[in-house]
Amino acid sequence: MLRFSLVFVLALLSTILLKAQEFSGGFRAGLNFTTFNGPLDRNADGTELEVFEYSNGFHVGAMGTLQFTDIFGLRAELLYSQKGGVYNYNGNSYWIFTPTNGSESFVSTGNREISLEVTNSYIDIPVMGVARFNKFEISAGMSLGFLVASRASGETRFAGASSQGDPIVPFLLVLDYNYFDEPFRQGENTAVFRRDIDNQPVEIPQTLGAYYQEAESDENLYKTLDLGLVGGVSYYINRGLFLGLRLNYGISDITNASRDISWQMLNDTNEFVTRDDNDRNLNIQVSVGFSL
Repeated sequence: MLRFSLVFVLALLSTILLKAQEFSGGFRAGLNFTTFNGPLDRNADGTELEVFEYSNGFHVGAMGTLQFTDIFGLRAELLYSQKGGVYNYNGNSYWIFTPTNGSESFVSTGNREISLEVTNSYIDIPVMGVARFNKFEISAGMSLGFLVASRASGETRFAGASSQGDPIVPFLLVLDYNYFDEPFRQGENTAVFRRDIDNQPVEIPQTLGAYYQEAESDENLYKTLDLGLVGGVSYYINRGLFLGLRLNYGISDITNASRDISWQMLNDTNEFVTRDDNDRNLNIQVSVGFSL
């Protein structure tokens, strides 16, 4: 689908360029209200364990418009845009402990809470048809985004019982993620919790990196490309200055299945369960801009 969309956009641009009569440039910048859109993990009772909430970001960039008539034209933009959202998890889960004495890792079950704000930075290239009616302008088209940075911050709390039934004192950890350059199982080991669980000494880093407890993979969690549909409306205060409202609705899966794991359970051999979900971006932009 992505390849077909790119070919279609290129063919459309080639045709329109031959018919264009006037070119104008400009810029736009503003706020993003952004979240994720996709299936949520549920427990055996059907209760949702995950929640996606909105977070804030910004966008800024240049635009160019090819005008065919006084009303209709084609616009392309080059934007730096922050997308993402707040991910929350609260429900039954597990924790994998690795003893410091070299013994095999073991699993404890309990309740995990996660609150994580994700900020994914993209270079977006939206291409849209535009129609101007007096002071109002409507636009619709497609956008291709290239992920250039991916970070997240938050905290996680775990409370449960060991395999021998002994309670585990709850611990609260800081999450400081850089999805692009952190290796498998990275944790900041300058400060740790030291515990004896099932008569085994364990250390728990107080700050966790992105892939501390994740399925081993060479891929990042978030894919490089993001394809979306865009539509919006602008109000021109004068000939050049405008206020704009736009929806960017993602239509491509932004997560790699090898990294998208379930926090609810492991499989029968205590390995991570991956989720081939269709997770998408949902982004609302409020802009101010100027058309030259």
